[in-house]
Amino acid sequence: MDWRLKVGRQAILTRLPFGRLLRVTKRRLFGYRPDPDNLSDTLKNWSQMRAALSHTGGVIEGATVLEIGTGWFPTIPILQCLQGAGHVYMSDLNAHLDDVSFAATLDFLRRVDPADQRLREIRSRKDLPLTYLAPFDVNDLADGAIDLVTSRTVLEHIPPDVLVQLLKSLRPKLSARGRMVHLVDHSDHLEHADKSISKINFLTWPERKHAWINRLTREGENRLRHHEYPPLFALAGYRLLLEQDKIHEPTRQLAKSLPLQWRFAAMTPEQLATMSSLYVLAP
Repeated sequence: MDWRLKVGRQAILTRLPFGRLLRVTKRRLFGYRPDPDNLSDTLKNWSQMRAALSHTGGVIEGATVLEIGTGWFPTIPILQCLQGAGHVYMSDLNAHLDDVSFAATLDFLRRVDPADQRLREIRSRKDLPLTYLAPFDVNDLADGAIDLVTSRTVLEHIPPDVLVQLLKSLRPKLSARGRMVHLVDHSDHLEHADKSISKINFLTWPERKHAWINRLTREGENRLRHHEYPPLFALAGYRLLLEQDKIHEPTRQLAKSLPLQWRFAAMTPEQLATMSSLYVLAP
Protein backbone atom coordinates (compact mmCIF):
# COMPACT_ATOMS: atom_id res chain seq x y z
CA MET A 1 0.00 0.00 0.00
CA ASP A 2 1.26 3.46 -0.93
CA TRP A 3 2.35 5.20 2.29
CA ARG A 4 0.19 8.24 1.46
CA LEU A 5 -2.91 6.05 1.27
CA LYS A 6 -1.97 4.43 4.57
CA VAL A 7 -1.65 7.85 6.24
CA GLY A 8 -5.03 8.91 4.83
CA ARG A 9 -6.67 5.69 5.96
CA GLN A 10 -5.29 6.00 9.49
CA ALA A 11 -6.36 9.67 9.65
CA ILE A 12 -9.95 8.68 8.79
CA LEU A 13 -10.15 5.62 11.03
CA THR A 14 -8.82 7.42 14.10
CA ARG A 15 -11.47 10.15 13.71
CA LEU A 16 -14.55 8.08 13.00
CA PRO A 17 -17.33 8.57 15.58
CA PHE A 18 -17.76 5.38 17.58
CA GLY A 19 -14.63 4.04 15.85
CA ARG A 20 -13.62 1.80 18.74
CA LEU A 21 -17.14 0.38 19.06
CA LEU A 22 -17.16 -0.42 15.33
CA ARG A 23 -13.79 -2.19 15.56
CA VAL A 24 -14.87 -4.24 18.59
CA THR A 25 -18.12 -5.26 16.89
CA LYS A 26 -16.26 -6.25 13.72
CA ARG A 27 -13.85 -8.41 15.73
CA ARG A 28 -16.65 -10.21 17.55
CA LEU A 29 -18.50 -10.92 14.32
CA PHE A 30 -15.59 -11.85 12.06
CA GLY A 31 -12.66 -12.54 14.40
CA TYR A 32 -9.26 -10.90 14.22
CA ARG A 33 -6.37 -12.68 12.58
CA PRO A 34 -2.93 -11.34 13.49
CA ASP A 35 -0.04 -11.05 11.06
CA PRO A 36 1.90 -14.28 11.74
CA ASP A 37 5.16 -12.73 10.53
CA ASN A 38 4.81 -9.92 13.04
CA LEU A 39 4.09 -12.30 15.89
CA SER A 40 6.99 -14.52 14.83
CA ASP A 41 9.24 -11.45 15.00
CA THR A 42 7.82 -10.76 18.47
CA LEU A 43 8.90 -14.22 19.62
CA LYS A 44 12.43 -13.64 18.32
CA ASN A 45 12.55 -10.21 19.91
CA TRP A 46 11.45 -11.50 23.30
CA SER A 47 14.08 -14.24 23.15
CA GLN A 48 16.70 -11.54 22.51
CA MET A 49 15.32 -9.33 25.27
CA ARG A 50 15.24 -12.17 27.79
CA ALA A 51 18.83 -13.16 26.97
CA ALA A 52 19.96 -9.55 27.48
CA LEU A 53 18.09 -9.39 30.79
CA SER A 54 19.77 -12.59 31.98
CA HIS A 55 23.18 -11.32 30.85
CA THR A 56 22.82 -8.30 33.18
CA GLY A 57 21.68 -10.35 36.17
CA GLY A 58 17.95 -9.82 35.78
CA VAL A 59 15.39 -12.61 36.13
CA ILE A 60 11.84 -13.16 34.94
CA GLU A 61 11.01 -15.92 37.45
CA GLY A 62 8.89 -14.51 40.27
CA ALA A 63 9.12 -10.97 38.90
CA THR A 64 6.33 -8.43 38.82
CA VAL A 65 6.43 -7.07 35.29
CA LEU A 66 5.07 -3.99 33.54
CA GLU A 67 4.83 -4.06 29.75
CA ILE A 68 4.57 -0.62 28.17
CA GLY A 69 2.40 -0.62 25.05
CA THR A 70 0.86 -4.09 24.90
CA GLY A 71 -1.34 -3.36 21.89
CA TRP A 72 -3.71 -5.89 20.37
CA PHE A 73 -1.72 -9.09 20.80
CA PRO A 74 -0.23 -9.84 24.27
CA THR A 75 2.36 -12.31 23.02
CA ILE A 76 5.16 -11.25 25.36
CA PRO A 77 3.02 -11.00 28.54
CA ILE A 78 1.66 -14.52 27.98
CA LEU A 79 5.20 -15.85 27.52
CA GLN A 80 6.37 -13.97 30.62
CA CYS A 81 3.65 -15.67 32.66
CA LEU A 82 4.56 -19.09 31.28
CA GLN A 83 8.23 -18.42 32.05
CA GLY A 84 7.51 -17.82 35.71
CA ALA A 85 6.61 -14.15 36.18
CA GLY A 86 4.68 -13.59 39.38
CA HIS A 87 2.38 -10.99 37.85
CA VAL A 88 2.34 -9.05 34.58
CA TYR A 89 0.75 -5.64 34.14
CA MET A 90 -0.07 -4.94 30.51
CA SER A 91 -0.62 -1.30 29.58
CA ASP A 92 -1.79 1.02 26.82
CA LEU A 93 -2.81 4.66 26.62
CA ASN A 94 -6.00 3.48 24.91
CA ALA A 95 -7.57 0.04 25.21
CA HIS A 96 -6.66 -2.22 22.29
CA LEU A 97 -6.61 -5.71 23.79
CA ASP A 98 -9.89 -7.61 24.07
CA ASP A 99 -11.05 -11.23 24.39
CA VAL A 100 -10.95 -11.73 20.60
CA SER A 101 -7.35 -10.57 20.14
CA PHE A 102 -6.28 -12.46 23.29
CA ALA A 103 -7.76 -15.67 21.86
CA ALA A 104 -6.02 -15.01 18.51
CA THR A 105 -2.70 -14.68 20.32
CA LEU A 106 -3.26 -17.95 22.14
CA ASP A 107 -4.09 -19.70 18.85
CA PHE A 108 -0.84 -18.44 17.35
CA LEU A 109 1.25 -19.62 20.31
CA ARG A 110 -0.43 -23.02 20.27
CA ARG A 111 0.48 -23.45 16.61
CA VAL A 112 4.08 -22.50 17.38
CA ASP A 113 4.33 -24.98 20.27
CA PRO A 114 1.50 -27.54 20.01
CA ALA A 115 3.11 -29.73 22.67
CA ASP A 116 2.83 -27.11 25.43
CA GLN A 117 0.05 -28.41 27.66
CA ARG A 118 -0.07 -25.14 29.60
CA LEU A 119 -1.17 -23.21 26.51
CA ARG A 120 -4.04 -25.64 25.88
CA GLU A 121 -5.29 -25.11 29.42
CA ILE A 122 -5.58 -21.31 29.09
CA ARG A 123 -9.09 -20.16 28.22
CA SER A 124 -9.01 -16.47 29.14
CA ARG A 125 -6.90 -13.79 30.79
CA LYS A 126 -8.25 -14.94 34.15
CA ASP A 127 -6.20 -18.12 33.84
CA LEU A 128 -2.94 -16.13 33.98
CA PRO A 129 -1.58 -13.55 36.47
CA LEU A 130 -2.37 -10.66 34.11
CA THR A 131 -3.81 -7.19 34.67
CA TYR A 132 -4.59 -4.80 31.81
CA LEU A 133 -4.17 -1.09 32.59
CA ALA A 134 -5.77 1.02 29.85
CA PRO A 135 -5.71 3.96 29.92
CA PHE A 136 -2.41 3.55 31.74
CA ASP A 137 -1.71 5.76 34.74
CA VAL A 138 1.64 5.25 36.47
CA ASN A 139 0.00 6.25 39.77
CA ASP A 140 -1.97 2.99 39.68
CA LEU A 141 1.28 1.19 40.54
CA ALA A 142 2.63 1.01 44.08
CA ASP A 143 6.13 2.30 44.80
CA GLY A 144 8.74 -0.46 44.70
CA ALA A 145 6.26 -2.93 43.21
CA ILE A 146 7.78 -3.50 39.75
CA ASP A 147 10.81 -5.72 39.16
CA LEU A 148 10.90 -5.46 35.39
CA VAL A 149 9.66 -3.01 32.76
CA THR A 150 9.64 -4.15 29.13
CA SER A 151 8.66 -2.62 25.82
CA ARG A 152 8.92 -3.75 22.21
CA THR A 153 8.78 -1.22 19.35
CA VAL A 154 7.07 1.37 21.55
CA LEU A 155 9.64 3.97 22.62
CA GLU A 156 10.06 5.22 19.05
CA HIS A 157 6.46 6.48 19.19
CA ILE A 158 7.02 8.64 22.29
CA PRO A 159 8.27 12.25 21.99
CA PRO A 160 11.63 12.73 23.77
CA ASP A 161 10.33 15.00 26.54
CA VAL A 162 7.38 12.70 27.23
CA LEU A 163 9.70 9.67 27.26
CA VAL A 164 11.99 11.26 29.86
CA GLN A 165 9.00 12.15 32.04
CA LEU A 166 7.59 8.63 31.76
CA LEU A 167 10.90 7.05 32.74
CA LYS A 168 11.28 9.45 35.66
CA SER A 169 7.78 8.61 36.89
CA LEU A 170 8.57 4.88 36.76
CA ARG A 171 11.77 5.09 38.83
CA PRO A 172 10.06 5.02 42.24
CA LYS A 173 7.89 2.13 41.07
CA LEU A 174 10.93 -0.13 40.56
CA SER A 175 12.06 -2.52 43.25
CA ALA A 176 15.64 -2.82 44.48
CA ARG A 177 16.36 -5.37 41.73
CA GLY A 178 14.48 -3.36 39.12
CA ARG A 179 15.44 -3.54 35.44
CA MET A 180 14.13 -2.18 32.18
CA VAL A 181 14.48 -3.88 28.79
CA HIS A 182 13.47 -1.87 25.72
CA LEU A 183 13.63 -2.91 22.07
CA VAL A 184 13.35 0.00 19.62
CA ASP A 185 12.61 -0.08 15.88
CA HIS A 186 14.24 2.99 14.26
CA SER A 187 12.88 2.40 10.76
CA ASP A 188 10.21 4.49 9.06
CA HIS A 189 7.15 2.40 9.93
CA LEU A 190 5.37 3.49 6.76
CA GLU A 191 8.02 1.49 4.87
CA HIS A 192 6.63 -1.67 6.46
CA ALA A 193 3.61 -1.37 4.17
CA ASP A 194 5.20 0.48 1.23
CA LYS A 195 8.47 -1.08 0.08
CA SER A 196 8.90 1.59 -2.61
CA ILE A 197 10.33 3.94 0.02
CA SER A 198 13.48 3.54 2.10
CA LYS A 199 13.68 2.57 5.75
CA ILE A 200 14.74 6.15 6.54
CA ASN A 201 12.44 7.98 4.15
CA PHE A 202 11.03 10.06 6.99
CA LEU A 203 14.48 11.51 7.70
CA THR A 204 14.15 13.47 4.45
CA TRP A 205 11.03 15.30 5.69
CA PRO A 206 11.16 18.80 7.18
CA GLU A 207 10.07 18.90 10.81
CA ARG A 208 6.78 20.59 9.91
CA LYS A 209 5.82 17.80 7.48
CA HIS A 210 6.80 15.11 9.97
CA ALA A 211 4.75 16.74 12.75
CA TRP A 212 1.76 17.07 10.40
CA ILE A 213 1.85 13.37 9.46
CA ASN A 214 2.20 12.42 13.12
CA ARG A 215 -0.93 14.44 13.92
CA LEU A 216 -2.83 12.75 11.09
CA THR A 217 -1.96 9.19 12.09
CA ARG A 218 -1.86 9.79 15.88
CA GLU A 219 0.86 7.14 16.13
CA GLY A 220 3.86 8.85 14.61
CA GLU A 221 7.52 8.33 15.38
CA ASN A 222 10.04 10.55 17.14
CA ARG A 223 12.84 9.82 14.57
CA LEU A 224 15.42 9.40 17.35
CA ARG A 225 18.43 7.32 16.31
CA HIS A 226 20.14 4.65 18.38
CA HIS A 227 22.82 6.93 19.85
CA GLU A 228 20.27 9.55 20.95
CA TYR A 229 18.47 7.35 23.48
CA PRO A 230 21.22 6.80 26.11
CA PRO A 231 21.45 10.54 26.99
CA LEU A 232 17.69 10.56 27.57
CA PHE A 233 17.97 7.49 29.81
CA ALA A 234 20.70 9.22 31.82
CA LEU A 235 18.60 12.38 32.07
CA ALA A 236 15.76 10.29 33.51
CA GLY A 237 18.10 8.77 36.10
CA TYR A 238 19.04 5.38 34.65
CA ARG A 239 22.28 3.49 34.10
CA LEU A 240 22.76 1.75 30.77
CA LEU A 241 23.76 -1.83 31.61
CA LEU A 242 23.76 -3.16 28.06
CA GLU A 243 23.04 -1.95 24.55
CA GLN A 244 22.86 -3.80 21.26
CA ASP A 245 22.27 -2.44 17.78
CA LYS A 246 21.78 -3.78 14.28
CA ILE A 247 22.84 -1.90 11.15
CA HIS A 248 20.99 -2.44 7.84
CA GLU A 249 23.73 -2.41 5.22
CA PRO A 250 21.61 -1.36 2.19
CA THR A 251 20.37 1.62 4.19
CA ARG A 252 23.92 2.49 5.24
CA GLN A 253 24.87 2.74 1.57
CA LEU A 254 21.70 4.63 0.62
CA ALA A 255 22.14 7.16 3.44
CA LYS A 256 25.15 8.63 1.63
CA SER A 257 22.98 9.90 -1.23
CA LEU A 258 19.59 10.74 0.30
CA PRO A 259 18.50 14.41 0.65
CA LEU A 260 18.43 14.26 4.45
CA GLN A 261 17.27 17.05 6.71
CA TRP A 262 20.11 19.00 8.30
CA ARG A 263 19.95 17.28 11.71
CA PHE A 264 20.31 13.85 10.14
CA ALA A 265 22.76 14.95 7.45
CA ALA A 266 25.24 15.61 10.27
CA MET A 267 25.09 11.95 11.40
CA THR A 268 27.22 9.10 10.11
CA PRO A 269 25.73 6.50 7.74
CA GLU A 270 26.08 3.93 10.53
CA GLN A 271 24.05 6.07 12.91
CA LEU A 272 21.36 6.58 10.29
CA ALA A 273 21.22 2.91 9.27
CA THR A 274 20.92 1.42 12.76
CA MET A 275 17.46 -0.09 12.44
CA SER A 276 16.98 -1.78 15.79
CA SER A 277 18.29 -1.29 19.31
CA LEU A 278 18.05 -3.12 22.59
CA TYR A 279 18.75 -1.38 25.90
CA VAL A 280 18.88 -2.78 29.45
CA LEU A 281 18.60 -0.13 32.16
CA ALA A 282 18.74 0.09 35.94
CA PRO A 283 18.06 3.13 38.18
